[in-house]
Amino acid sequence: MARHPKKKGDENPDVNDDTKDNPAGLPSQTEESKIKGGLDKLFWLRVGLGVLAGALSAIIGSGPGFSDESSRVGLGFGIMIILFIVSYVIAKSLRIPIAVADKKKLITTGYGSYFLMFIFCWILVNTLIHPDVGIVTVR
Repeated sequence: MARHPKKKGDENPDVNDDTKDNPAGLPSQTEESKIKGGLDKLFWLRVGLGVLAGALSAIIGSGPGFSDESSRVGLGFGIMIILFIVSYVIAKSLRIPIAVADKKKLITTGYGSYFLMFIFCWILVNTLIHPDVGIVTVR
């Protein structure tokens, strides 16, 4: 925080400059920064769980019991929903100091990134597991 230079008449030797920025002795981290930090943690948690959900869906779905395509899709989206609920439970345990009116932020923070990482990792891991399926000679 930049300060203006002192004028000749403003010099007061009894006043400590450190108390001008923080007159009440409040902690340097405000409630807003605590909320932002907690929501950032929740966002990255959801991104990581999206990667995990996509990888698990591809690995488990390629097992011997899932020869039907619809059962693999159901399993994949089931894993996605379960891990999203787990992320909500973890978000509640983080105790982010959000106002009562903004409680929906615990659900809406990072859900788009969660879904996109889930789809991306599901396709990527499935392609890595079955590399020969997509290779066809074009004439």
